[in-house]
Amino acid sequence: MAGDDVFTALREVFGWPDLFLGLAVVLAGLAGAVLLRKGDTAPPDTREIALGELAACWTRSPVYRTVHIADLVHLWRDEQLARVAVEPPAVAHPRAAAFLRQIDEWPFFRTCHEQGAVCRQLVQLLDREGDCPSVVDVRGDVEAAWEANTYRLLAQTTLLDHSLDVADQVVRLLADNQAWHVIPDTLVAALAHDLGKLPSARGTLYALGEHPLAAGTVLAGVPGFKELGRKDEILRAIKLHHKVADGLLGKTLKQADQLARQQELEEGMAAGGLQEVDGKEGTAVVEDGTARQGMKEIFAETTGPEVAREEKPRPLDISRWFDVAGFLALLKPVINRLDGRRFLAFSMADGLVYFQVKALEQAARQQAERAGCMEIATMAADDPTMRRVLLAVVQRLRQEPDVIARHLIRDSYFGGYFLLTRRFGKELRGYYTPFHAEPFGSIAEMERAKPDLLRDIVKVTPWAGEDRGD
Repeated sequence: MAGDDVFTALREVFGWPDLFLGLAVVLAGLAGAVLLRKGDTAPPDTREIALGELAACWTRSPVYRTVHIADLVHLWRDEQLARVAVEPPAVAHPRAAAFLRQIDEWPFFRTCHEQGAVCRQLVQLLDREGDCPSVVDVRGDVEAAWEANTYRLLAQTTLLDHSLDVADQVVRLLADNQAWHVIPDTLVAALAHDLGKLPSARGTLYALGEHPLAAGTVLAGVPGFKELGRKDEILRAIKLHHKVADGLLGKTLKQADQLARQQELEEGMAAGGLQEVDGKEGTAVVEDGTARQGMKEIFAETTGPEVAREEKPRPLDISRWFDVAGFLALLKPVINRLDGRRFLAFSMADGLVYFQVKALEQAARQQAERAGCMEIATMAADDPTMRRVLLAVVQRLRQEPDVIARHLIRDSYFGGYFLLTRRFGKELRGYYTPFHAEPFGSIAEMERAKPDLLRDIVKVTPWAGEDRGD
């Protein structure tokens, strides 16, 4: 009732219009006050947050680390990994023990357990028997043809040390090229490449001058080797490590063997130097394994379709080790000298001396050895690179006056085919490099010292063949 009395009193004082106007003013004031209050309030603090940042609220922080590819290959290789319990074997030589520890530490063996097991057995075998010399002393083997001083110097390196030297070079060469996946198999080849020199392996193959073949026979008997996926490639690399190697594994083994020999030669010279060996002649006849008897071999006769065309090899840089005077001095002792019924060079009364290719190759190897260039000294006789070496030698000799009989051979070759007319017997064909006699001394003295077998040659004429097409 009190509220009604107030409202009635207000209506009597102001009247209806004035009453509504007053109420409107009061409401407008209240609304303005509310708006002013809101304008004085600071806006809320807002910012954008990436979902990745919020994810840390319900996930652990990521940890980054480097993973070697050798630890991942099992993801795409479909092969059963052999679980080999690795126990350090007892060995006598500190270097062998150190290498065995390396096998356990190298990451590329983590998924190549079979190769690691074979390598351990090879190191143990070398530890037991590898105190023997690392060179072969059988006539007909490529190493037996090395110069006596070089041979005896390298013989001071044991087979164990040489094998580990080659293994170290293998790792370095392949690691430099990031070819990690090839290292385990190539190390098997490196440790086994000269097993044919072990005293227990010196059988028929060794006696025939075939120590690489003998090595393959020994390796084939090592437990676990025949289970290796690349066993055939390993055996081929060992077989050809003194010849024309093929494939990354084979070429790496051959290069590592040459680098190891050069390292051993340098270390030997630094330790005591090369000493001249009394009684050792300057040259030796290097026998060709393809033909060892008969007149064809004696006179270097060439028959068959291969004589119709000569190859044109590209010369090689020989400036690091070649010396003209020294090379001619190495050739001189073989003129008119017989080894049984074999010879490497003969003189003729017309002032010319004809050398077989073997004589040039032998002298080149000896000079390269003396200069420490073992990639030439250890090159196989049938290595095509040797033809490039010989061409470079003859081209260099052409620059000297009255050394090469240039009118008898073409500029792009290191020799030519000649027809040998004999007093008794049929004519023979052979490949020779003709020299003038003056650089070697008196032709009269050479002729007087000529043995009867070579006196049988009465005439030498260039032979072009029946179907020369070049």
